[in-house]
Amino acid sequence: MTDQCPPPPASAPGLRELYEDPAVPIASGPERARRQLRLIEPTLDAARAADACLRILDIGCGDGAATSVLARRARGHTVIGADWSCQALERARAHGLTVVRAGLDAPGLPFPDHSIDVAVLSEVIEHLVDTDAALDEIVRVLRPGGSLLLSTPNLAAWFNRGLLLGGIQPVFTEVSLRGIYGRPGREVVGHLRVFTRRALVGLLRAHGLRIVALRGAVYHDTPKPLRPLDRLFRHVPSLAADLLVHARTPLTPHDVTPPAWPTLPETEDSMPVTKDLLGLLACPVDKGPLLYDAERDALYNPRLRRRYPIVDGIPYLLADQAETVGSSDHLRILARTTPDGVNDVPARH
Repeated sequence: MTDQCPPPPASAPGLRELYEDPAVPIASGPERARRQLRLIEPTLDAARAADACLRILDIGCGDGAATSVLARRARGHTVIGADWSCQALERARAHGLTVVRAGLDAPGLPFPDHSIDVAVLSEVIEHLVDTDAALDEIVRVLRPGGSLLLSTPNLAAWFNRGLLLGGIQPVFTEVSLRGIYGRPGREVVGHLRVFTRRALVGLLRAHGLRIVALRGAVYHDTPKPLRPLDRLFRHVPSLAADLLVHARTPLTPHDVTPPAWPTLPETEDSMPVTKDLLGLLACPVDKGPLLYDAERDALYNPRLRRRYPIVDGIPYLLADQAETVGSSDHLRILARTTPDGVNDVPARH
């Protein structure tokens, strides 16, 4: 078992180092939890009426405070938190959540096509380098008619319009990962993209998503004397401090079912991940199923011979931190866990 977070890879080192810095806030807080619940309540009610069990993926779950509130409200459904920050996942795990270390950057999420019913992207899209690739990946894992629940700061918020008139850098925008320059605020949080209502709607529609609802929300750090104005402007989304969006992937003429993984014999060793979670996870590279390697406490892709560590019960499924397995280890793992023919397990191409 790996006993510490592996070092960040060469790609995007500044962002990885920023989010692993203990001084950078990762707390999701009660306001984020309330936002998630406001977005997901109608979906949960519909699932309850249909006696359906949803697979809900919270991408960028942070410390898990908001995800744990969501999980309590969505009891009976499968709720998984994903983040690339080790310190965030350790705190999320302490809430009793099922979590995975994963990212939206290429090659993407460790889940098969059409395997998720609801993707939550709360205060995350503004931190992404490649928003197009991220949305493509979210659309890939969502089933037809699946929901994306997204929240993000509004560049055109009422107070930002006033700041720009005064020649002041708008709130939520950042020109450096090292300090605050020319804008109100005290914390660097890594915002790379900031959206207006029109820009956000246009981007989502360009990725084939249909807007079901769009609402405004208040900003938790608004100075107390200005909070009545902030509450007033939240009723006008184009002027609100934050944007809340519920979007859906298009329906198809025929139902698309998740890939049917072959039934493999269970290992005699106890696994740190549940059988249900193992059945849902996939290699982030080829999107095919994974095996549990008990001797190394890891998940293994026998098609690409890539092994992913499990750290304190958290699967680390970042492609750039996988270990390549040699022929002897490959045969040993197959002998312990699978029948002949495992290499015929279907993979996504």
